This record gives sequence, C-alpha cells and structure tokens, in this order.
Amino acid sequence: MVSSEELLDILGNETRRMILELLAEKPRYTTEIASLLDIGQKAINDHLRIMSEFGVIEPYVQKQPRGSPRKYFKVNERFKLEFTLTPGFFQVYILDSDVDLKSILESFPEFRELQKKVEHIENIRRIEQSRKVYRDLREELSRLRQAKMYVESLMARVRQQCIKLIDGLDLDPVEKRVLFEVVIAGGEITKEEVAEKCKISEEDIIQTLRTLEKKGVVRL
Repeated sequence: MVSSEELLDILGNETRRMILELLAEKPRYTTEIASLLDIGQKAINDHLRIMSEFGVIEPYVQKQPRGSPRKYFKVNERFKLEFTLTPGFFQVYILDSDVDLKSILESFPEFRELQKKVEHIENIRRIEQSRKVYRDLREELSRLRQAKMYVESLMARVRQQCIKLIDGLDLDPVEKRVLFEVVIAGGEITKEEVAEKCKISEEDIIQTLRTLEKKGVVRL
C-alpha cells in the first residue's frame, strides 16, 4: 500500500488533484480527462500512470457499442484517505474501505432509517426525493464529523500530556521520539513502523529500544 509520504507527494500536484476530482464523480477515459482539463493527453497519461502504480486509481477496459474497447480509470474502491491537522495532532489515514455493515448498524441503529431511505429512492428514481435523502445524509455526515473532531481534540490533549511526561525523562531526543511513537501506538507498533515515523534506520530503532529497556522505560 502507498505510504502517507508518497500519497502526500502525489496529491501535492495540482493536475493530479484535478484528475482525482473528476474521477471521484465517475470513471473517465484519457482523452475525456484531457479535454475537460485542457491539458495534453501525454501529460494526463503520465499522471494516470503514476497514480495507478501507487494504487490510488484503477484502470479497466470497457466494450463500446462501436469501435474498439476503451480504457477507463476510476478511483480505487478499496482506497480511502483522511487527513487531519490540528494543534497537537497530525495524521494521514489510509484506510481500507471494506466495512462490516452488520457491526456498523449495531453501533449506529439510526443508520437503518437512512439505509431504508436510500433503498427507497433507488426503487422510485425521483430526483426530488434523491435530493432530500442526500441532504439528510449530508447532515448526518456533518454530525459525525463534529463528533470525530471532538474525539481527535481529546486525543491531541493526551498526546500533549505524553510529550510533557516524556520530556521530563532523562532521555536523548531520539529516545524521546521513539518512546513517544511507541506510547501513542499503545505498544502495538512494529520496529519497521517506528523507523518510518522517526526517519531512522531499523538498526538504530532496535538499539534505542534496547537502551530504553535498560533504563526501565519499556519492556520488549
């Protein structure tokens, strides 16, 4: 899976962001994208290739009523990105979009009514009814985002408290950084993941963890 650093690099390009915005609406083919963005087809192909290699989008071939089959691109259905930046909290989430529907409906029984509304408009196919249901879904999403922001603010407070406690320990900067990553991960983190977050080698991570163990700070 693409790393958060690679993903941020991909999204740092304005043209790729515009392409993704178009593909988020519906699958499209190269010449269509080039025409909509008024950008050369070769440049569009290069951007599509890069995003395909990292799994952000997926190509597929679709038969046409006339002529040869056409190659389309779509956003990877199993890919979901969330980006959070607040004081004391920075996180890029790359999530698998597979969901346990049964578990979600058990945790949020109010979603059953929303699900019924969606199934209803799929049957009657009325634009006005679709607009109303979409409004309800948008309002529910806004409510959940507010709740998410609140939980993240609590997490930020805990992170800041961890930083204060760790800063009070007799450790060097690298040891403090490694300890912080281990603590906020709840101990459920591999040495490879710590190395990636701290931007140091796995060998140095192993040595640092051993030093922290000798100092009685962690248990391996």
